[in-house]
Amino acid sequence: MATRVLQHLESPAAALERGRVEYASGRYYRAHAVWLEPWRGAAGAERRLFQGLIQAAGAYLKLGAGNPAGMAILIDQALAQLGPLADDMGGLDLAGFKIGLRRSRAEAAAWRAGGPAPNGPAWLARAGSSPVRAA
Repeated sequence: MATRVLQHLESPAAALERGRVEYASGRYYRAHAVWLEPWRGAAGAERRLFQGLIQAAGAYLKLGAGNPAGMAILIDQALAQLGPLADDMGGLDLAGFKIGLRRSRAEAAAWRAGGPAPNGPAWLARAGSSPVRAA
């Protein structure tokens, strides 16, 4: 119960970063849960940002579940939400993230057609940072 109260008091910026860290660690369900609370109270572009991030996290849950169709649908929905937003909204590198989502969308389509599963998620970095990933 105390965790839920703390999440409710967390600023949207703090929730964005905490969710980003969960997402970057491969904990897509936890990222989704972190972003859900501020999404409920958000409006306009901020709501679109949280919605798109939640959908992207869900897409990679579908990857883990072996569901290429579900993954593709959620990526399409995420891109529809994130597409019109500023490339650095919320202090995130949305430009790079959207590129990665489009790559994952193409990989999901190939996977659905019998190809290999996608290599992994779109990288979600802070704006202005270098998206270096550990191998």
